[in-house]
Amino acid sequence: MQGGQGMISKEYGNGMQRITHDKISETALQSIKLYILDNNLKAGDLLPSETELSGTLGISRASIREAFRSLEALGIIVTAQGKGRYIRDFNYEAMVENLSYNLKIHVDDFRQIIDVRMALEESFLKKSMEILNEDDYRELELLLERMQRQVDDNLSEEELVKTHTLFHQKLYAKLNNNLLESLIGMFSTFQRFLTVMKRYKTSNYVEFIALHRDLITMLRSHDPSQVHDCLKQHFKDVINWSSEHQDHMI
Repeated sequence: MQGGQGMISKEYGNGMQRITHDKISETALQSIKLYILDNNLKAGDLLPSETELSGTLGISRASIREAFRSLEALGIIVTAQGKGRYIRDFNYEAMVENLSYNLKIHVDDFRQIIDVRMALEESFLKKSMEILNEDDYRELELLLERMQRQVDDNLSEEELVKTHTLFHQKLYAKLNNNLLESLIGMFSTFQRFLTVMKRYKTSNYVEFIALHRDLITMLRSHDPSQVHDCLKQHFKDVINWSSEHQDHMI
């Protein structure tokens, strides 16, 4: 009986220790976020050191260090070797990549993401159409040639997704819209996550390359009425995949 009670006490104690540790880590994370807000810190501003924050917030240096790691993974801060930690520009891709590996995503949610992406790209493609020139089209063609080589060399789908992302970001580079570029990166992060998890793969690489070539041809036409149908064709593969996998978790 005595031994049994000791075992229960030990298991309970370990559980309490884990719970306490989790609570302290979360407290440290939220406290630093509040410190950033209360002090109106913005991108480029230097955060106090671990020692300074530990004294200011009354939290151990170990917990502060752990919170810093979480904030860096979320794309909120960046570490400069020998200088300290800085607030960084909001980084959608870092945030979503961190969430992607910790959350189950419903296929219906992914389909909604694609719908939003199509609506955004339709609007901004019409703007890009007015300002892209032959040098820009040549850069797009070079990216298309890279994708073709990746297909021919049987490189990983993940590598293809990365080049595909660069292609779409190049479409809007002249608009100087950092938020749009980050959102496209975010959308592509979801697709890369699906690829890594072996849930999604391009079904027809010949058609994939042809659709990107059609996109360049459409832009050269300077006819905004073609944009909607072109994008619908462009995303049909992933739309079909999401329709076939409705009610599934990713």
